Amino acid sequence: MARRSVQFWRIEQLNGANLVRPFPARRVAEVLMKAREAGTDRHFTSADGTVMLAQAVATSPYPVLLLDRVRDTNLPSVGDALGRRKPLPLGPGDHLLETTYFAFLKRNVMAVLTTGNGPRASRMGEYLEGMLGLEPVLVPVVREDIEEILDRLEVSRFEFALPAERLSGKLMEGEWADVLDSASRLMNQGTFRISLSVGRSGSANDKRRIRERIQRLIDLFRQAGSVEHFDYVVAEGKDSLTGDREVVDLLKERFISHIEVDPDVFNDPQKSTAEAIAILNKQARDNEPFFARTLPDVKGTADSSLVPDLVAGGMATVRAALAAALVRAEGAGEPQDGSGHELVRG
Repeated sequence: MARRSVQFWRIEQLNGANLVRPFPARRVAEVLMKAREAGTDRHFTSADGTVMLAQAVATSPYPVLLLDRVRDTNLPSVGDALGRRKPLPLGPGDHLLETTYFAFLKRNVMAVLTTGNGPRASRMGEYLEGMLGLEPVLVPVVREDIEEILDRLEVSRFEFALPAERLSGKLMEGEWADVLDSASRLMNQGTFRISLSVGRSGSANDKRRIRERIQRLIDLFRQAGSVEHFDYVVAEGKDSLTGDREVVDLLKERFISHIEVDPDVFNDPQKSTAEAIAILNKQARDNEPFFARTLPDVKGTADSSLVPDLVAGGMATVRAALAAALVRAEGAGEPQDGSGHELVRG
């Protein structure tokens, strides 16, 4: 089995304004499906050169999109039983696709099933802006029941990091101060990272004492007033009620849900899509009570008119065509009646 994580984000703003209506995710899915059926190019190249490709694989009960990072350079090799290396057996025009799965849930929550090498959540925002003119602002879903989670957590790992120039015992008290002061004598540049874990060896009593020690450090950290100086602080362990692995981000007080998947299933394009949809739907059901309790309700219906039909080349092509049309109109002395705005929005 292999571990995968599911992150939860909320679409807080759209096109510069607070989003008080449902995000038009179903319309986005329908547009992508229509574009695929029509053979419209759905590739988008970001400012840093990353090529992405999206497709919709479900519209109900929740719209689910796949976002692939498309690679045709710097590809890995294949090795035989003796270690002889050879290129990946890609046919002409084939590319390597690294996938992340996105489900758009109630209350404008976006569940993101990662696969390690697939695009991060913010890439979906880049894709939607570049291809459809949508500009979503994503914020992590914060867990308000952090105390309850930590009480249930059988902690097995605690890890933190901060820039070396901030290493100082003045940030903390007691044992933490000793740790940071000692670290400051070791380095003054780069990032200082330390990880404490229960480990595999030792008796049950030994592991219990280590867990209690780690738990004490976590409690001291959460009581400190200088946590903003840290870059990364997480606690990991098993939920004593559900048995699930949990990673709790103590800086943002949010969690990342970890699941076990069959790697053979996720290596099969058809099976992986069906499995991802099932996982995301289950996550939606399992976490709906929490979302309903902690997130604002979203009234009304989605404004589908915000989402234009997809044209080859995305919004860049639309804007270029609009600019050319305006130049021609000015040259011919024709009035500009705002029809270009309708072109942008489809």
